[in-house]
Amino acid sequence: MRRRIAGVSGIASQLVVLVGLLVAVYISPSFSWTEDYISLLGVEGSTATLFNSGLILAGVFSLIFAIGLRKSFLSSRLGRSGIAGLILGSIALSAMGIFPQNIDLPHDLASILFFVFVVSALVLTGVAALAASQTVPGLLSLAAAVLIITFRLIPWPWSGGAIPQLLFFLPWSLWVIAFAVGLLLRPGSALSKGGSMNNIR
Repeated sequence: MRRRIAGVSGIASQLVVLVGLLVAVYISPSFSWTEDYISLLGVEGSTATLFNSGLILAGVFSLIFAIGLRKSFLSSRLGRSGIAGLILGSIALSAMGIFPQNIDLPHDLASILFFVFVVSALVLTGVAALAASQTVPGLLSLAAAVLIITFRLIPWPWSGGAIPQLLFFLPWSLWVIAFAVGLLLRPGSALSKGGSMNNIR
């Protein structure tokens, strides 16, 4: 049951972010994908409460997912460290909603920590999975980390960062959904000792 709750929470965390973002963009009268940053939606107006609440709730769901995944994950030190990174990244995600963009330092710090913790979590879980001969989840984790770093380093032509931010978030989002589905489809075997998530293929 714990694993099923974690799986549902993982999927819910990404749906909350997506729905909150799309609705906030739809009702925002002046938001521009090429000239603004996504976090601008959380500063003022009718979108602020919706967007910030979505980030906070998504972080809570992501935290539940991470804790549940920890119970089903590799018992190695690398595996536990990766889950710790995912837990801290979930807290940082909520912090971005608690401290919107106009609260400069806390928001910027939360954004940086989210990037660092998420990338670290993906790399550590990827290496841990490959070391345990879990090829599919290992490669999936490392590929997501590489994509996130690549999207951050590309010199995009737009003055705003909304599109790069969305592209950065997408690999992590797909990773969470893939692992959450793995927990739901085969909840007793998700990267536990002797288990496998190769059914994610």
